[in-house]
Amino acid sequence: MDTERDFLFLNDTHTFNCFEEGEYLVIQTYPSGKKLRVEHRSFDYRAAKNYCDLESMAHDYTSFDLRIVKDSKLWTVDFDGNPQSLSEQQDWKIAQKYFQLHKDKNVECEIVVCQCSYPYFSALEIGEYSSQLRLETCLVEDNSREIDQCPNCNCALIMGERTCSRGAYGQDARLRVNSLESL
Repeated sequence: MDTERDFLFLNDTHTFNCFEEGEYLVIQTYPSGKKLRVEHRSFDYRAAKNYCDLESMAHDYTSFDLRIVKDSKLWTVDFDGNPQSLSEQQDWKIAQKYFQLHKDKNVECEIVVCQCSYPYFSALEIGEYSSQLRLETCLVEDNSREIDQCPNCNCALIMGERTCSRGAYGQDARLRVNSLESL
C-alpha cells in the first residue's frame, strides 16, 4: 500500500530527497554535470565498493567514487564504510528561475559547474563599449548572491585570478600552476 512519503515528489513545496539515510551511492565525479549522476545505490558497503571499483576500471575518461548519505548530505567514506568528511559533490537543487533563461541579444547567460560540482549562474552583458560579467549562486536555498569564488571549494571563478584553495582532489592548485609555469 502506498504511503504519504511515496508521493512527496509530487508536492512542489516539499524538498524531496530520494536518498535514504545510510545509503551508499556510487556517483560519477568526473566529468561533473549540473545534476548528480548516481550509477548505483546500495545499503551494503562491500557491494557498493565492488561496483565502484569495477566502474572505475571499466571507464577510461570517467571517474566514480563512493559516498554515503548522512544528515541528508553526501559524505566520503573511510575503509570501513563509515562517514569520513563532507563531500564536495552534493545533490544540488537549482532554483527553477535559472532554468528559464531569458533570450536577449546583449546578454549571454548559462548555468556553469565548478570543478567541485557546485553549479553557479553566469551572465555576460555585452554593451556597445564594455562588457560586464556577473556570477551568482543559483541554488534553491541560496540564490542571487554575487560571488567571485566558489562557495563550495573557494576556487576563483574568474580566469584572471589563478589561485584555488583546493583542486579537484584536495591538492593546492597554486602548486600545479607554479610547476606548469616553470616548464
